[in-house]
Amino acid sequence: MPDIFEFKFEELFNTPLPLVVQKRKTPYYQKIHLHNAVELVYIRHGAGWCAVNGTIHPMFTGDLYVIPVGATHEYYGDTGLSYANCLFDAAIFHADEMELFDFFNIRDGRDLPDKYTFGPDLQQKIASGFDELYEELNSTKPFHLQRSRSIFIDLLIFIVRHATLAPGIRASHAQKQLGRVLSYINDNLDKKLSLAALAELSGYAPDYFGKLFRREIGCAVAGYISKCRLERAAYELEHTAFTIDEIAVRTGFFDASYFIKVFKKHFDMTPLAFRSRLKRQG
Repeated sequence: MPDIFEFKFEELFNTPLPLVVQKRKTPYYQKIHLHNAVELVYIRHGAGWCAVNGTIHPMFTGDLYVIPVGATHEYYGDTGLSYANCLFDAAIFHADEMELFDFFNIRDGRDLPDKYTFGPDLQQKIASGFDELYEELNSTKPFHLQRSRSIFIDLLIFIVRHATLAPGIRASHAQKQLGRVLSYINDNLDKKLSLAALAELSGYAPDYFGKLFRREIGCAVAGYISKCRLERAAYELEHTAFTIDEIAVRTGFFDASYFIKVFKKHFDMTPLAFRSRLKRQG
């Protein structure tokens, strides 16, 4: 069982208003963690996967993830993924607004959907709501905290009113099994990962597992593993001092020449050129 890091909400917000809003581009992988607050994650652009309480979901533009207090959360983002997230707890609501808080948090044993997927007609309105909230919360204009709270409440009400148009996605057995597999892949990129071994971990026959993986994740198993290894290699080139040979081994390519060839094909430059460019930019 991997270590689970907990983000303390009270250490995250830096205004008197118990609300955190961020606009971010994803790292290659966000390890499993949890919060002592509710988190909403809205996918603005790109794709990847997201797991809530170990249940994996393909992540696409227009998805809104609802992560209740204490729920585990991890994700892998393809290059180009961008998202907005919002963390809050019950303290931001007035007494007559607690029903709104309850819609996004588990307090009565309900089985909440892990995510809602909004169509193109609603995506822009939700994205604009997050943008406006972010800008106001980070402004220095008079009464910006009061207006931020008002925008926040309006955004939640908009989401609740339109949730019936965005069917909630709950856990399935197949997604839970794939969640185990994806976590295993991320933890073992330095090892040989065969389709047969991963299928055995999932509990499915190899042929069916391969088809299920492509359907749920959007690419073949081998392609997904290669992409994860390349993203991990790019991360290590930027954040560590390991040599090219060492990174090739640490990311499961084993042979440096093959690693350089695959990396250049994907990033249109060699690993050494990639690292040199980052140093110049820094």
